[in-house]
Amino acid sequence: MINENKFWKLIATTLTNSSLENIIEYDSFLINHLKKEEVQTIVGFHLRLLELRKALDNFEVIKVAMDLGYYTSREVFNRFCNGIIASGKNIYTQAKNQNGMLIAMLANNPERLRTYYYEGFSLIASASFYEKVGLDKDWDMVLCSYKEMR
Repeated sequence: MINENKFWKLIATTLTNSSLENIIEYDSFLINHLKKEEVQTIVGFHLRLLELRKALDNFEVIKVAMDLGYYTSREVFNRFCNGIIASGKNIYTQAKNQNGMLIAMLANNPERLRTYYYEGFSLIASASFYEKVGLDKDWDMVLCSYKEMR
């Protein structure tokens, strides 16, 4: 797994060069950046994403997700958490620390919160992997082998 600082640096660079308002541009920039890295870093990016997403499993994030209709399944909730993470370290940290930022946004700007729904973020690492090594390699097998090494 890559260290958290490297993960957030990749996200910050992506946000500087693209926008979550244009998911295709965001995806393309991050995929192009990641595919230049070693396979271990690509896998580490995905594992870090899973770790960060797990930390968002708290009362405030769940409550806001429920109010937005983003808690109908674990998969839908994960997409909401993806958007929080993809929005950068500051937003993520505030959501994780349950400081009321998400609840305030829900009251004052619910449409802004709806932009945090990001389905494709979970696929960034696998897309980068396939662009780097080609389609004849198996992402799931590589991912499992790195998980076992942790």
